[in-house]
Amino acid sequence: MNIFASLSSLSITLAATSATTNPFLWYVTRAAATSAYITLSVTVIIGLFRSLARVSRLRNSRALWLLDELHPYLAVLTLALVVFHLLSLVFDPLIPFSLLNLLLPFDQPYRPLAVDLGVLALYGLAVVWLSSWVKHRIAYASWRALHYTSFAAFVLVTLHGIFAGSDSGEPWMRVLYLGVSGVVTLLVLARIFWPEARQTNSSRVAPARRGR
Repeated sequence: MNIFASLSSLSITLAATSATTNPFLWYVTRAAATSAYITLSVTVIIGLFRSLARVSRLRNSRALWLLDELHPYLAVLTLALVVFHLLSLVFDPLIPFSLLNLLLPFDQPYRPLAVDLGVLALYGLAVVWLSSWVKHRIAYASWRALHYTSFAAFVLVTLHGIFAGSDSGEPWMRVLYLGVSGVVTLLVLARIFWPEARQTNSSRVAPARRGR
């Protein structure tokens, strides 16, 4: 028994040493996660700017074209970085993540609650991405309702990064979280309380009330 225990202890020590001395994938995981958060944040911000441009009746065609082109491009880039982040977790020997850990919010080997938030965020983002791909095949109202999932996904991703990210305690990362969250919050409030947006919402509600 002592021999088996010693061998087991030795293998664990060697694995830990190997992971420690070769942390390449751990750096890849962190870089992919941070990059994905930045591109996701910019995607959400551009989407809100595009929505504000619509309700404010902006007539600058070049600005509208730029927003329309950047938004889906950055969404695809975010998807690629998220997939890269997940794959690097699977192959990283430092923490034994399996595919089931990344797809199901149960039995996580590392900071369970924070990782579970990340899994839920992944499904939220998947809904947004899939709805965008089938946008021209479904009703606009349905697409818009599904697209609102992006805000919940953004909140979940932010919480996941704060509580699971190894860099979340760094000053530059705190500034990133606070800055992006502040900008998104201000744009959401601007979108809700923009005069033209309120008039549009009122005009939509009035016929419904008359119909009753």
